[in-house]
Amino acid sequence: MIYMIDLPLDAAKLMRFAWSQGHGRTMDEDFGYAAHAWLAATFGGIAPKPFRLLENRQGLRILGYTSSPLEDLLEHASTFAEPSAMAVCDWSSAAGKAMPSDWSTGRRLGFEVRVCPVSRAERERDVFLVAVSRAETAGEEPPSRPQVYVEWLMRQLTADGSTICEKDDVRMIGFRRVRVQRSAQRKKGIERPDALFSGSLTIKDSDAFTRMLVRGIGRHRAFGFGMLLLRPAT
Repeated sequence: MIYMIDLPLDAAKLMRFAWSQGHGRTMDEDFGYAAHAWLAATFGGIAPKPFRLLENRQGLRILGYTSSPLEDLLEHASTFAEPSAMAVCDWSSAAGKAMPSDWSTGRRLGFEVRVCPVSRAERERDVFLVAVSRAETAGEEPPSRPQVYVEWLMRQLTADGSTICEKDDVRMIGFRRVRVQRSAQRKKGIERPDALFSGSLTIKDSDAFTRMLVRGIGRHRAFGFGMLLLRPAT
């Protein structure tokens, strides 16, 4: 069984907790490491992953997938988390729901996903920069960033036969380069591509689709990337 969890967070208390863990906000522009550290300290091995951190006027929200219901997460946190970690979340407003256990083959769904489109060979690189380098070596016209990212995302969505997805069904609706921290010991953050996509897909294999939801899309899923948020198809 998969559950979607909604956890409202106090941004100031999250950063105070992050400081107590040995890192600062200036190296963590997207709150990714702070959220990762808080989830690990609060829930241990049952922490939601992948997850998405959303900012609004009220503060921050974590949406995530997990195999544990909200009651189990709260029990674990109440038993093992430090008081400073417990104080980060407004537990009275936390919510959870069970996701469907079976997906109809051929069902069409809309989605939104925040991803970090990088490849890892000798070192991790932006897939767009990799594509530009290859085009320059071949003497060809470099592709556009949206083109490269859409093709990369389609490969992620269809690699295990879980879905069918066409280029015209996917579009990039946001992009930035963000300096991120991925360990408390790192002195400087690392710049990574941060792309937001909206689109539609068709379910090809129910079990494989469930596994993709649980696994998430791309790299850095433990830091707020890769959670597939579903919506009605348009």
